[in-house]
Amino acid sequence: MAKIAFLGAGNMGAPMTRCLLKGGHLVTVWNRTPDKAKALEKDGAKVAATPKAAVEGADAIFTMLTDDTACRAVWTGPDGALSGKPAARAIAIESSTVSNAWVKELAALANAKGLRFVDCCVAGRPDAAEAGQLHVFAGGGAEEVADAKTIVVPFTKSFTHFGAAGMGNAFKLIYNVLGAIQVSALGEAMHACEAAGIDLKAAAHAFSIGNTNSGHVIRHARYMATGQHEDPVQFSAKNRVKDIMYGVEFIERIGSQSRFGRTAADVFGQSLGIGMGDANDSELIDALRKIHGKQG
Repeated sequence: MAKIAFLGAGNMGAPMTRCLLKGGHLVTVWNRTPDKAKALEKDGAKVAATPKAAVEGADAIFTMLTDDTACRAVWTGPDGALSGKPAARAIAIESSTVSNAWVKELAALANAKGLRFVDCCVAGRPDAAEAGQLHVFAGGGAEEVADAKTIVVPFTKSFTHFGAAGMGNAFKLIYNVLGAIQVSALGEAMHACEAAGIDLKAAAHAFSIGNTNSGHVIRHARYMATGQHEDPVQFSAKNRVKDIMYGVEFIERIGSQSRFGRTAADVFGQSLGIGMGDANDSELIDALRKIHGKQG
């Protein structure tokens, strides 16, 4: 059992917190909008007024936040987590999808404060988090990662250690770009099927059983075919674009290329351009209908 501070109680943070509580950990939660944190009290969480207060005496500090700006503010801002007093040898566990440059900077800042650091990125949507079925991609020293692994068991389906601090995040960024390419290509393919007069349910079935299948294709093809998208929104188009661009920036900075990644960002960017940035990523097909007209 560990004493945990969990900073960020959004779509992913809340179910991850519930899993940790069910796993027997003591969790203090903080969220920018307090109501989301308070909703976890019924599950056994304590609520803190600031990140600094949340980390008091904590063995592990998790963050699950939207982007670099939010993450930096929570760690380094007034009453931020790095100004708190966690337990000796506490682990800072960064689970947010943020830039690789920030993760490496944060690792250095955390180490300077006496914290051990692990980037512990997760793959899976809120339903997978709720079921304790997330895939964890970790970066950090062997001892730190081993300790983090014992803590994250309640929400973990698989756990892969990719190397030094920053490497779990590096893989997650590349992983997210590949996933976005699959979904954007599927959106275009499903819209093309509709334009050709092909029944979308038949198309979704065929894409899902042939060599074109993947978890992304199977899940999103069903939503695109039926028009019954996730409610509430699980993964928005604007977050797709954010994740893609963090990944593309990293891939290009290390001397590789991401032409398909840039194209995926352009495809999803169309949703943002017509005011559908907050819609599900599977609603890309609806954005394409509005832009190009429904065919068939």
